Amino acid sequence: MDKDTTTVVVKETLDPTPAQVVILQRYADASRCSFNFALGLKHGAQQLWAHGRDRLVAQGQTPAEAAKNAPKVDVPSQFTVQKIFLAQRDKPLPGPLLPGQEPRRLYPWWKGVNAIVCQQAFRDADAAFTNWKSAGRRNGAPARYPRFKRRGRCRDSFRMFAIRLVEQDLRHVRIGGGGGQPAFTVRLHRPARRLARLLARGGVTKSVTVAREGHRWVVAFNVRVPAGPVPRASRRQREAGTVGVDLGVKVFAATSDPVLVNDRKVQLFENPRHLENTRRQLRKWQRRMARRHVRGVRSHDQSKGWLEARDQVARLHALVAARRASSQHLVTKRLVTQYAHVALEDLRVKNMTASARGTTEVPGRNVKAKAGLNRAILDVGFGEIRRQIEYKALLCGTAVTVVDPAYTSQTCNRCGHVDAKNRRTRDLFTCTRCDHATHADIGAAINIKSRAQPSADA
Repeated sequence: MDKDTTTVVVKETLDPTPAQVVILQRYADASRCSFNFALGLKHGAQQLWAHGRDRLVAQGQTPAEAAKNAPKVDVPSQFTVQKIFLAQRDKPLPGPLLPGQEPRRLYPWWKGVNAIVCQQAFRDADAAFTNWKSAGRRNGAPARYPRFKRRGRCRDSFRMFAIRLVEQDLRHVRIGGGGGQPAFTVRLHRPARRLARLLARGGVTKSVTVAREGHRWVVAFNVRVPAGPVPRASRRQREAGTVGVDLGVKVFAATSDPVLVNDRKVQLFENPRHLENTRRQLRKWQRRMARRHVRGVRSHDQSKGWLEARDQVARLHALVAARRASSQHLVTKRLVTQYAHVALEDLRVKNMTASARGTTEVPGRNVKAKAGLNRAILDVGFGEIRRQIEYKALLCGTAVTVVDPAYTSQTCNRCGHVDAKNRRTRDLFTCTRCDHATHADIGAAINIKSRAQPSADA
C-alpha cells in the first residue's frame, strides 16, 4: 500500500427483499464452493507429495531428509485453478441417466453468479494455503492446515468489486450481476453518509465484502483514501496527560483517572456481561436444535423446526456480538479522545484462556470454574479492546504504551510495597505496610500508569 494513502473499512447493514436474500445466498454459496474446489486441487497435490515423502521415510531416511528429497509436486495457483475450473465447469455429471431425466452439470453453482466472486474465492484458497506453508516464518501463532468450508457451518460471505453506492440518495447499493443474473439494487438500513464523505475526499473502493451476520446481511467497503497530515493531540488531551487502564472480569475496565461519559466522571466500568445475560435463551434454542437434529442428514435437509432453532441461535450470537462491540467502542473512543497517552497491560489472552482440562493421565482441577472464567474473559474481549485503542489512537494523535502486567494488582500505588496480602478482597486493597486503602482495580490502573510514565516522558 502506498505511504500516501490509508485504508478505511466502512460497514453498512443491508435491507434486502426475500428475493434478494436468495440471490445473496447464491453468491455466498458460489464463493464457498469455489474455495472448496480450489482447496481440493491443492490438497490433492499436497497428498501426492506427502506420499512420496512417506515412501522415502519407509526406506530409512529421516523425516527432514525425506521432505527435502521427495519428488516435487506443483501446487496449482489461483490462475491454474481458474483454467481447470473453466475447462470442467460445463461438464455433465458422469453416469447413466434415468428415462426422462435431464443431464445435470458437474458444477452448477457458478450459474447466475458474477465471475469475480469465484476468482476471489480462488485467491482466498491461495492465501490460506500460503499461510500454512509459511507458518514457520510468520509472526504470531502458526496457521493450521486449511479446512474445507461446510454449508451451514462456515460464514456466508463473498467478495467482489462490482458493488457501488448509489450516490443519488445514499440509501442503496448496486450489486453487479453475471452468469445470467442481472445487476440489482439493495436498500441500506441507513444513509451511508460516512462512505459518501470518504469517496468525496478522493477515496477509491478497492473491494467490497457482503456477509451474513445472524439474521442480517452487511456490506463492508474497503476504501483507500489519501493520507492527511499526522494528527496531533489536542490541548485538552495534552493537559489530561496519561491514563492507565486495567481490564478485568467483574469490572470491565478501571482507569487511573476519571473518564467523562455522558457528563459523568467514571473510573469503574461495570462488566455488562452480554453473553451471560443471553445464555438462558441460547441454552433453550441450542437444546431445541439438539432435540430436532436428525443424525446423518445434511444441515440444509433438516426439518423446518431445526432450521428455525439454528436461525434463532445465530440471531442471539449476532446480538451478543453487536452489544459487546458497542460497549468496547464506547470505552475505547472516550479514552483516546480525552487523553494524550493510554497505558495498557501486555496481556497474553491466549495463555490466560487456556483450558484446564488436562489429560487422561493428569486430569485438571476446577475445570468448570476455569471454563467459566475463560468464557468471561473472552466475553469482555481484552484483545479487541487493545486493537481498537491502537487503531483509534492513530486517528486522534494519542500514544499507546503496553507495560508488564506482573504484580500490578498486588503493588501499593503509594509506597510501592508488593505483597499478595495487600488485596484483602476482590475490590478492597489495603497495603500491609502503609495502610493505604483504595479500590483494587483503580490501584492497579494507577500502577500501570506509573510504569508507562518513563516511556511517555522519553
